[in-house]
Amino acid sequence: MFSRLRKRFGRGNVDSGETRVKESGLSSQSNDGQRQHFWGMLNAGRETSSTGTELSKKQAKKENKRWIKELQLITEERNDLRDCLMFVTERSMKNRPHFRPNPYYEDLERMEEVVMSILHNLEMENTEIHENSHKLKKEITFSSNLISRS
Repeated sequence: MFSRLRKRFGRGNVDSGETRVKESGLSSQSNDGQRQHFWGMLNAGRETSSTGTELSKKQAKKENKRWIKELQLITEERNDLRDCLMFVTERSMKNRPHFRPNPYYEDLERMEEVVMSILHNLEMENTEIHENSHKLKKEITFSSNLISRS
């Protein structure tokens, strides 16, 4: 593995002992110059930070209101998406932990219950009338048969 690394860095023919001797023979003066140059370049780009353009209070309030409005819109969108996700996963709106029913929706539910009960009553009445009609047809048929025999 080390032989591959030495070949990559161009030190394939050099003995590892010789490279250590060469590296230890280097003076620290050459490295110091490089270090100073590096740190000098690093610090050269730095300038003292100025206060820059400060926003007036009116502009700051306007910016603050804009951010608050944007945050509210994002929060509302997130809540709507969460509702959709919960509806898809739980399959019921009433099972949601933060479900706040709309008052109009509650009125509509009550009206639906009333209409469904009326519909049920009408269906029961219809079946009862149908049964009575069937009984009357039987009686008419029976009586017509009796009259025809006599």
